Amino acid sequence: MSKVEKEIQSLLKDFPDGMQVDEIAKKMNLVRHTVSKYLQILKAKKLAMYRTVGRTKLWKEASSGVKIRPLSLDNIKDIVRIEKRIEGKLGIINEERMEYLKEAARYNIERSDPMMSLGAELDENIVGFIIGEIRIWEFGIGEKTGWIRILGVDPDFQRSGIGRKLGKALLEHFERRGIKRVRTMAEWYTGDLISFFKSLGFNMLNMIPLEKELNS
Repeated sequence: MSKVEKEIQSLLKDFPDGMQVDEIAKKMNLVRHTVSKYLQILKAKKLAMYRTVGRTKLWKEASSGVKIRPLSLDNIKDIVRIEKRIEGKLGIINEERMEYLKEAARYNIERSDPMMSLGAELDENIVGFIIGEIRIWEFGIGEKTGWIRILGVDPDFQRSGIGRKLGKALLEHFERRGIKRVRTMAEWYTGDLISFFKSLGFNMLNMIPLEKELNS
């Protein structure tokens, strides 16, 4: 992303109600044509959008148009679609794993607190999701603990603030439920994912995960 794109995106974050092209140009000391060009680039990258008020376009950061809402069973297909797109980018689509994802999503949506399974909706389409749970007891931890189990954002909308919006919404709900600690797990090699969770305030734990592979 170019320096100008980053500056426009940062400016739009400060004006969630939207800005006209002329306003952006004035604040950035650029000509209107240049600003319009970069806004179209950001729109193509799904990082900016606009709404029309009369004959005026009001430009906003893309995530400002996102609605966070509870997921329904009908959204399981959206979860799988997004996860397939994510894994497709990595060339590792595993159909058996997708079936496990369906089961996990269905279980949480049917049996858990509705605010533990959230979707990010943009233009009536689900573009991201997050699923959490509250665990009552774990080894050495005699308290209720919040866990983020599954998180996914459509590759076309990554790095646009949607994942952060989902994460904050779930963390706020954990807080309302009286949860003092929230945990999650990530592979060592998933640097971007670890950086994302650190941006939400997560830190490394002095705990060691143990695993045993069973022979079938």
